[in-house]
Amino acid sequence: IVKSPADVMAEAMVGSTFVKNWELEELSNAASSGLEGRNFKVGRRMFAAGGCYACHRFGNQGGMNGPDLTGSGGRYSPHDLLEQIMYPSKEINEQFVPTFVTLKNGKTLSGVVVNLGGNRVVLNTDLYDPNQRTSVQTNEVQSMGPSTVSPMPPGLLNMMKEEEVMDLLAYILSGDDPQHKFFK
Repeated sequence: IVKSPADVMAEAMVGSTFVKNWELEELSNAASSGLEGRNFKVGRRMFAAGGCYACHRFGNQGGMNGPDLTGSGGRYSPHDLLEQIMYPSKEINEQFVPTFVTLKNGKTLSGVVVNLGGNRVVLNTDLYDPNQRTSVQTNEVQSMGPSTVSPMPPGLLNMMKEEEVMDLLAYILSGDDPQHKFFK
């Protein structure tokens, strides 16, 4: 049986409880003292527990509904990566901006446009299921436009202890390399 990303995330967080509503500066200060000596296995487990694989490609695993995180170590400082995780709507990668569709009957849909042509608009409205499709007639559409809200939920780190967040950061920034300097 293939488990959905939501199932994997739920299993990984069994027994976990709310830790705290983390502030960016607090975690950034902890990361700035260095990420050396981190735990690779815990970092990988937190990546799964945070639901990251559901939308993000990392190495040869994960979804395609969000940016590939494999090369994050070359793109982000620990502070910038934390900011992206904690405030996902602050700066949405243009390739992954969801579209809002408001229908004439008042119903609103949000998702990734997978087909826009002829007399239909086809959206993927379920990030966990890339094969799921919602199709509407263009004559039913009142308006359409980019969303200012990222599909990535904020608060993903609030179920993690500070040490787990640091292991997660080291894991992402290492590019899934257990031999990286963060883990020696």
